[in-house]
Amino acid sequence: MAYDKSELMQLSNEEKRALAFDLLDSIDDEFAAKEIPEWKLNLIKERLQLDKEGPDGALPWKEVKKKYIR
Repeated sequence: MAYDKSELMQLSNEEKRALAFDLLDSIDDEFAAKEIPEWKLNLIKERLQLDKEGPDGALPWKEVKKKYIR
């Protein structure tokens, strides 16, 4: 399947969000039905709580990519 990434990147945030949700909804139910291990759920809950307590401690993804991914 061909698509033009540069065109997709020009979509508004709302259009990107809608497209992302549509793509996620299209994923096979078998994949979506897999259970998340308890340890992973606990880790997610812990990180969400940390974000609620201090949301300014997180770096935007663009900064993380620039600093750590080359």
